[in-house]
Amino acid sequence: MIDLQVKPEAVDTATASSLVSRALVELEGRIAVVLLSLLLTVLGSVILLSERQQAVALPALVILFAFFLFCVVLSSRVKSGIFGEVGFIFSGFTVAYSVIPALNFLILNFNFPPNFDALNFAVLNPQPEELGLHLWRHCLFAVTVMGAYLLARGGGTGAPPRPGPSPVSGWVVAAVVVMVSSCMIAVSLLSAPVDDYYGHYTRFDALSPMAKRFAFLCLILKGGGYYVALTLMFSDYRKFKFPIVLFVIFIVTYELSYSLGSRIETLSILLAVACLYHFNVAKIRFQQGLLYLGVLLVLFTAVEFYRAAEFDIHAALREFSERGLRIATEFGAVYYTSFHLYVERLNGILPERDWLILFNDFFTAVPFFEHTQFNSQYWYARNYFPDAVVPPQTMGPIADSAIWGGEGDLAVRGLVTGLGFGLLAHWALARREKFLANVAYVFLFATCVIALKYSLIYQVSQMFRTLAPALVVAYFMIRLQRAVQPESCRRRSPSG
Repeated sequence: MIDLQVKPEAVDTATASSLVSRALVELEGRIAVVLLSLLLTVLGSVILLSERQQAVALPALVILFAFFLFCVVLSSRVKSGIFGEVGFIFSGFTVAYSVIPALNFLILNFNFPPNFDALNFAVLNPQPEELGLHLWRHCLFAVTVMGAYLLARGGGTGAPPRPGPSPVSGWVVAAVVVMVSSCMIAVSLLSAPVDDYYGHYTRFDALSPMAKRFAFLCLILKGGGYYVALTLMFSDYRKFKFPIVLFVIFIVTYELSYSLGSRIETLSILLAVACLYHFNVAKIRFQQGLLYLGVLLVLFTAVEFYRAAEFDIHAALREFSERGLRIATEFGAVYYTSFHLYVERLNGILPERDWLILFNDFFTAVPFFEHTQFNSQYWYARNYFPDAVVPPQTMGPIADSAIWGGEGDLAVRGLVTGLGFGLLAHWALARREKFLANVAYVFLFATCVIALKYSLIYQVSQMFRTLAPALVVAYFMIRLQRAVQPESCRRRSPSG
């Protein structure tokens, strides 16, 4: 008698195989659509744009479509949503800091006013072909980062949001918030009066060495405390929903006023909130994520104009009415410096540099030192802006490659950055039930723009320097509460 029963294992295997095949077909279809769109857009640009405009438009378009293709492939691999992927956010920043300058060039039709960037760009009299060539360097960096991230990230979906809340003690959260507030007060008391944006970076110069180290310790505890407090509160979102809103408004307002318009801390806080919301509350979809990033772009631009008007709202509105809408010059920071240095490189007139600059980022994890002697940003300022109070421009992997190995060096930096982010994401998202991995990933996600304006090694060094002290404080607070209320804390405290 023939057995007509089908084994469950065979059915499961067949079903899985069918789902995989269907997913592959859908992925191939999406990739085909992206590539076809790229081809049509390139053909359209060739027809509609002049040869000068094409020199800039083509590499910018390739960067955009490489990003779209990256999103398609990444979304097929991770089911927790690509907005929670640090590779997506970092690649988005790379695209913005590449394509927005290109768009600005096209809007100006390559007629750069003398004060275009207030630095070394306009005086170089850049030609469209030179601008396009440098955009291809940006493209090289972007593509190597995206490809390496996909390779290292793998096909894991990342841990989904927890099925239920993991209550934390309000006492521990309150203690961390009090620590942050105390550090804010201490920093304000130790700070010298500051009248402008650049003075923000020299506010502790008049302090004695011991007082300056205490101020730096307060800054470290404050910065790390933001991420520890937010992660603790989001682990029980229902309980801390309204305190989260109040805390975020409080620290964002403080950072904008304290720094006189510096936006990096505010941006990092808002990205940390988005990351925690995505994984702990509700998945942020691709369209919602783009809208959120668009709002941040508008906020970035508004704060820059307000700061340029010396925080006079009437002057800012008058400037807007006279000159119209403009894109924040911040998005040209990576392009302008690296373009200038590649011009210097091609002309063989780069200033002398110390080989220790290559290793400076490893040492920045050591606290209480300013690490300026072998910092490439300070090297740039010493050679090109010797009278500047603080370095007026950033560097980053693209600019750093210009002073060392050129395009080959740049490709290696892109691969290292992509592999680093991919491996860190793979490790952290597989351990999201662990508090330490959770906080570390939120920090990397929220501050990933640092890897574009400095380096990934610098960002990881800052993570150790910033998070370690605050985590030690939080750990002892949790241990103290467990000693006082052992039974309740076993149910309440997050796992380590």
